[in-house]
Amino acid sequence: MELPAYFNFEPLVRSVHEQVKKFSYDDIKNWKPEKHEDLNYVLLSNKDGGLSWRPFELLNPVIYAKCVELICAAENWKILQTRFSEYSKGVVECCSLPVVPDDPSEQKKDQILNWWRRVEQRSLELATDYSHCKLTDVSNCYPSIYSHAISWGFHGKSHAKKNRFDQSLIGNQIDYLVRSSRQGQTNGIPQASLLSHLLAELVLGCCDQRINEFCKKDKNLSDIKILRYRDDYRIFGHSDSACGTALKVVSEALMEFGMRLGKAKTTSESNLISGAVKREKIKALGINRNQTTLQKELLQIHDYTLQNPGAGAAKFLISEFLKKLERAGAEDRLKRENSAVLCSILIDLAAISPNVFPASFSCISLILTKIGISEKRMIFEKVANRASRIPNNGYLEVWLQRVAEPNNFAFLSTEPLCQHISPQDNSLWNVDWIGDDELATSIQKFGLVDLTKLEDMKKYIERSEFDSFWNNDNPS
Repeated sequence: MELPAYFNFEPLVRSVHEQVKKFSYDDIKNWKPEKHEDLNYVLLSNKDGGLSWRPFELLNPVIYAKCVELICAAENWKILQTRFSEYSKGVVECCSLPVVPDDPSEQKKDQILNWWRRVEQRSLELATDYSHCKLTDVSNCYPSIYSHAISWGFHGKSHAKKNRFDQSLIGNQIDYLVRSSRQGQTNGIPQASLLSHLLAELVLGCCDQRINEFCKKDKNLSDIKILRYRDDYRIFGHSDSACGTALKVVSEALMEFGMRLGKAKTTSESNLISGAVKREKIKALGINRNQTTLQKELLQIHDYTLQNPGAGAAKFLISEFLKKLERAGAEDRLKRENSAVLCSILIDLAAISPNVFPASFSCISLILTKIGISEKRMIFEKVANRASRIPNNGYLEVWLQRVAEPNNFAFLSTEPLCQHISPQDNSLWNVDWIGDDELATSIQKFGLVDLTKLEDMKKYIERSEFDSFWNNDNPS
């Protein structure tokens, strides 16, 4: 999840980390957080412009800080390292452990490049060793993970189940804290932080072990290779039947952890070169982007996105379009175009593919800087009205506000994160359960917006604001 640059959670997180050190795990447990609602903040992101949506869930800072403190304790970190080293042995090759970049601002860039090397390039290498492949992924992964499986990940399923009520085990402590932030729910873990990714990898790694155990028992699966990137699986074998048997093994192992495969995204490949690279990526590479008008190019991108919803390549296509708007002479070109139509297409692109929100709004904001004031306000109002008709559009409104603020456009949002633009004593998270008034008050009063950055924001969204990855020419 990408947010405008003026949002800065780091001061709050650092402050809470320091304050939480004064309280033990038992202290926080005695506050009974599971008895309260809305401990976590949920930002909804529409996935298709309709009724499909994804919740980005930010853990309550106190719960988050205590989880990180516990996990990073020397003895617990050693347990974590040992478990991940055990997971790496077997037919399943994990390709998605969180990357630690030299520059924190390039976290996403390094993660994407890691995917390109460990998954796409690795798949192309395996094309010389295997003849068949099946691609699949977990349906609704994070919301489906059985929270008790967190402890299985730390300690092994058998040991964790035998010691289910032993609160000295790090796995049981993290399980409780995560559950308590969601009213004791055992189904699902929050989705929006590196902590969540780490816990998901811990559970999926434990599942990898079960897959390895099943494969060892079947001689027909002795030469199977499986690449896993988070909840995506690529199963390589020497026959379609062997891959099918391995797919059944993966499905049965996932069931033990509360997860299941998505039927719609399960496909077979007999040509591993074409299967190694996502079809939507190849289609994007074949699009002719040298059109006579900007509108024609946008219509091509729109058509591509409709046929390939959620495709990462759509972001690349819009980024290329943005480059044209940034070039010298773009103002003269826009005079021959209908700016309202361009913005209409761009907001619809954002609606049907949320991974292009920032890039789409960057294009809109740049177009608005090149036209007159009255037309600018009229177009923004139309874009805002279009956005308001999209259900569960909180994430979209955050970026719409980024366009509105430096341009002094009238824009009201009921999204709690958007309301933090104005200084106020208001927290995104419920703090009523916290048994220390000083800690609760500090969270409530802490600003999440860097006002200096907000004041210095340009009227258009610069490329560097939404993703450093696209500033460079990268092979992926």
